[in-house]
Amino acid sequence: MKKRIIRVLFVYAAIASSAAAYALIMELTGRGLPCIFHKLTGLKCPGCGNTHALHCLATGRFREALGHNAMMPLEAAFAVWLAVASAARYIRTGKYSLTTGCEAANVVFLLLFVGWWVVRNILGI
Repeated sequence: MKKRIIRVLFVYAAIASSAAAYALIMELTGRGLPCIFHKLTGLKCPGCGNTHALHCLATGRFREALGHNAMMPLEAAFAVWLAVASAARYIRTGKYSLTTGCEAANVVFLLLFVGWWVVRNILGI
C-alpha cells in the first residue's frame, strides 16, 4: 500500500509540475493551446476557455475566469472528485479505474457537460 501512495503522489507531483510550467509559459507568452475542435468546426467545445479561466483563477481574476467558461468551476470540482476517488480506489485495492464510484453522479455530470456544449453554441457564449 505504501508503494501505491508513493506512486499516486508522484503522478500528482508530475501533473502539478506540468501545470505550473504551462502556466508560466502562458504568463510569459500570453498564449495558450488552441482548441482543435474549435479550429476545425468553429464551434466551442465544453472545455473551450478552461485554460484561460484557470489562469485567471491562479492570478485572482475570478469574474474574468467565469467569462472564459462559466462551467469551469463545476468541471474542475468534478475532475478533483474523480482524481481523489480514483486515487483512493487505487491505493485501497491496487486497481486503477477512472470513475467516481457513483454512477448517478457520472451520468448527471455527463448530461450537464453535453447540455453546456449545446447551450453555449446556441447562445454564442
